[in-house]
Amino acid sequence: MRLLLVEDDADIAAGIGEYLGARGIEVDFAYTAGQARARLQEQAFDLVVLDVNLPGEDGLALCRALKQQAGLRSPVLFLTARGALGDKLEAFDAGAVDYMVKPFAPAELLARARAIVAHAPASGGAGLRAGGCVLDLQGHLLLCGARSLPLHPTGLRLLRRLMEASPGCVSRDELCALLWHDGPPGSDPLRMHVYQLRRQFEDRFGRPLIATVRGVGYRFVGTDG
Repeated sequence: MRLLLVEDDADIAAGIGEYLGARGIEVDFAYTAGQARARLQEQAFDLVVLDVNLPGEDGLALCRALKQQAGLRSPVLFLTARGALGDKLEAFDAGAVDYMVKPFAPAELLARARAIVAHAPASGGAGLRAGGCVLDLQGHLLLCGARSLPLHPTGLRLLRRLMEASPGCVSRDELCALLWHDGPPGSDPLRMHVYQLRRQFEDRFGRPLIATVRGVGYRFVGTDG
């Protein structure tokens, strides 16, 4: 199990990390919301253990943003000194699957973490959301509804730029510069890559997902278009 612990108290974080690490859990650390965002962009985690009281941006706002805007699919367990019912309800509304109040027994945290991961689908890190779909940047997958499609590196880079710009359009020149810094090889390879992606999307999701903007370039329309 790979776990990201987001806790601004270094002593508490070290104690939790030592206990879990001795029991076979791979623990990575973040001490601020910014560090947590960076770690989730770099790597996928099976579980995020998140403190509510963080410097700069509280854990509730961070969780809500990661779930609703960044497409985080890893389950989140809150670990906090706030124990009121309203606090717990707000955490679940932000996207958490569990909530533990400090002080706590490390053995209970371990048991809850194992239970959450055992019952959660394969999780990934942060991704891009557009047109009713999520692009899993760590897993190299496009997810639309209950279906997913693995992407090769070129297709991932192309689709990432289109989804970043969605619902706007990306010019052919920009896409070619992104994929081939020294100029595209052969005759119109961009058109070929887009054609191949559209066929894969049509076969998997029932829609081509990418629209041509004549004389300009392409845009990602997803399942909404």
